[in-house]
Amino acid sequence: MFDPDERAESSPPAGAPGRVHVGATPLEAGLERARAGAAAWRERAIPSASRPGSWLLHVPDVGPTCEVLLADRLFHDLGPAEREGLVAFVRGAQDDESGAWLDAFGRPDLSLTTLGWWALRDAGDDPRAVHMLRACRVVHRLGGAQRANFSVRLWLAMGGQIPWAWLPAIPSELFLLSPRVALSPARFSPWARGVLTPYLIIARAPARLQLPDASALLLPYDRPQDDAEPVAPRLTRPGLAGDLLQAFDRTVKLSRKLPRGPLPRIAARRALAWIDEHQQGHGGWFSVRPTLLSLIALRVMGASSNDPRLRRGLDHLRRSRGQARIPHGRGAGQPALAQGIGGPSLDVLGRLFACDAHETEVAWLLRQELTVRGPWQARADTATGGWSHEPGATHHLDVESTCAVLTALSAMPTDGSQSTATTAVWATARRALDVLLAMQEADGRFSRFERGESDVFMQRLPWTDADLLAHGRSDDAEHLRVSAQVLTALASAGFRADDDRVGRGLRWLERTLAPRVHEHVTAGPLALVARLAETLGALVPSGHAVRRELEQRLRARQREDGSFGSAEDTAHALQGLVALGQTDVQAQRAARWLAGHVVRSGADELDAWSRPVTRGLGLSPAGFDPSAGPREAALALAAYAAAGGR
Repeated sequence: MFDPDERAESSPPAGAPGRVHVGATPLEAGLERARAGAAAWRERAIPSASRPGSWLLHVPDVGPTCEVLLADRLFHDLGPAEREGLVAFVRGAQDDESGAWLDAFGRPDLSLTTLGWWALRDAGDDPRAVHMLRACRVVHRLGGAQRANFSVRLWLAMGGQIPWAWLPAIPSELFLLSPRVALSPARFSPWARGVLTPYLIIARAPARLQLPDASALLLPYDRPQDDAEPVAPRLTRPGLAGDLLQAFDRTVKLSRKLPRGPLPRIAARRALAWIDEHQQGHGGWFSVRPTLLSLIALRVMGASSNDPRLRRGLDHLRRSRGQARIPHGRGAGQPALAQGIGGPSLDVLGRLFACDAHETEVAWLLRQELTVRGPWQARADTATGGWSHEPGATHHLDVESTCAVLTALSAMPTDGSQSTATTAVWATARRALDVLLAMQEADGRFSRFERGESDVFMQRLPWTDADLLAHGRSDDAEHLRVSAQVLTALASAGFRADDDRVGRGLRWLERTLAPRVHEHVTAGPLALVARLAETLGALVPSGHAVRRELEQRLRARQREDGSFGSAEDTAHALQGLVALGQTDVQAQRAARWLAGHVVRSGADELDAWSRPVTRGLGLSPAGFDPSAGPREAALALAAYAAAGGR
């Protein structure tokens, strides 16, 4: 990721404990140790000539890993060591007690258990083995593999396990619509386009992969016959609207058997052209699932195994793999090779660099700026700028990454001189701020990837898979956090509440937060509370009603020992208190507990602080951020010290 000659020599080696200077105060000792942990994670995430393997900054569920293993039946790209490492991650993540594969919050998941069983069956595990039988029983108890999410059912259909009719029908004519039409795929979320565009080609073929038999996972009708047919899944939600939509779905599928002229062929050619056009600079598409499906679609359309598009895509998938500690299951805590959803997350790297940025790292961040026009600019009136979700991605903006990189740039020490580097940082930041302003919706909120990403017309229809089409809801916690981050970035650049764009954002924040303050502040994640506190602390006076209520509810979450729960939660809470201008007794107790915990913890404990985060993309909605503990502790203790805390 960095050139060999520009690596920071002052960073400690991966996993090395920070050296605490003799005579340092507890606050200085804790801050020094936390910064050393953050620097170690920067090293872990960046491969070098002496250490080619990297560690994932976002550890997703086993879904992407399982799909890569299944897709290798077609691509034959995995080496023996890679396959063995990926299988170890899947095998170790199985819950030993129930036999299920769990989601990020520790709950048995039907889709993950289906994929986990299938990947182990592909690896040669006997379906009569105890761990396989337990997983099969979990799948049946949860409704059978036919009730899994869209992605799993697509793999089942490609493997010949279920009929294609058990997936929703997408009229090919949709891909011929103008982007201005509400039903056009151009209105979908970026990962929805990345999944559904190759799906049109794959389903039209239809594609067939030679995968192991998974019929044992399908729940049959409760009949005495041994050859009972499996229960067909319902593609729409219950109710009159769902029944009408189900009838429309059947009509579309029946119409495929009738002569339709050249329209389907034209739509398929347009979909293939879209796939060619939207392959990014790093070789992949939006994330791992769009990349896998696009590669399969290219093979379906006749691309050979040495096609440059396939080679670049497979190389991107290989670079997106890395070491990760298995989050839960029989192998919890053990390192294994896992498939990431993309390259190193720039939103995480930005916050890691903000802990103690080096000039070489800042220069590298500047080179990752978007310079190619992308689909996100179709509804955002702005020049190119900002940052994507991962290095090398050239087509998709990520507002959260842009805010994180701006934070890192603002943390870079300056001597007041007008050097070339300082001028480059200023110019890049100004372009990024223009991009952030252009991503504001009409109601005042800010979108993360594209304007209109949560207002997809087809999402209002009662499809069971409708959530695939949009990036959440317009008033969910994700948009609250992103909007708060943008407003904080604007405030740091000198914007104030009397600016009409900032004012609209604040009013949306208040309207959205007021009726759900208990959900988001009293019981919600403290990472969100910290981002809200930073916004309100920077833009509204201390007597503001919403700011006062947020502070009171945040204070009420402190425990008797001074913490706010885990070390990561305590770090976020301390960030929030400092942002609200508080370095009083409660902030002191939180800082004392956090600094002491950092100093007393070993390297493994620092890594184990992470909690589930919603940084997943598409059908991987949550995962783990292993660098969050030392990173957030360093940011919190540094902010507390800078505010005069003792």
